[in-house]
Amino acid sequence: MRRLHPILEQEIAAAELRLENNIMAEAVPPPVRLKDRVMEDARRYKHQEYYFKHDNGGGGEQPPHEPVYIDIRPGWNRKITVSIWWRCAFLALCVLTMSLAASTWYLYKRTNQLEEVLIRLKTPAEALLPASH
Repeated sequence: MRRLHPILEQEIAAAELRLENNIMAEAVPPPVRLKDRVMEDARRYKHQEYYFKHDNGGGGEQPPHEPVYIDIRPGWNRKITVSIWWRCAFLALCVLTMSLAASTWYLYKRTNQLEEVLIRLKTPAEALLPASH
């Protein structure tokens, strides 16, 4: 519809501008200390080596054929802390799983033994004797 009616494009642009003005008028500015902290982090990390994949000693310049890698989370700790209760629950689940597996195996073997006994009991005694002519 925008292609057919250019006035729609103008109305959409005007509506977007009104929305943006309303949002900017009601916006709450971030605390000043947040801006200071971000700027301090930027100044502190500006000259450190981990911004670049390789440091060639040329003032942080990279060869044009090699991409620049920026670590957006310097010093990020990859450890996950878990509550002691979750650890206990996990261990209990492991023990329960192993006990269920062991009991299933035991019951399977026992069922096979009982089936063999039942087959022997149902089979007539004559069928078990060697055939004599």
